[in-house]
Amino acid sequence: MARGTKSKTSEGGVSATMIEPRATGMASAKPLGPRQVGDTVIFAASYPNAKIIQIAGDFNNWQPEKNPMKKTDNDTWEARIPLKKGVYNYRFVVDGKWQQDPHNSMTKPNPYGEMNSVIKVE
Repeated sequence: MARGTKSKTSEGGVSATMIEPRATGMASAKPLGPRQVGDTVIFAASYPNAKIIQIAGDFNNWQPEKNPMKKTDNDTWEARIPLKKGVYNYRFVVDGKWQQDPHNSMTKPNPYGEMNSVIKVE
């Protein structure tokens, strides 16, 4: 599949359009996925064709407009969110489409038959 293209996925009879992230390699200067720095979690993802990316999760009452990501260099999007110790479920909203974080392997099923991404803050 070409980088940054859209694909159709089907899970449990439900079809959804998902914007594919760019493949990562040695050329990427910034790490992708969530990482904790002090009391802040930095969420970073690569979506070269996205117009807007937001994060919705336990930490913002699943309201994506509270945490928009900002586009940085090399088509990377980033958000810095201060979080207390705990385990949080979240999803990205990429151009209006909800999806799990493709750069985070920690997931768990949600009530809608899809997967939430999970981060543990220590």
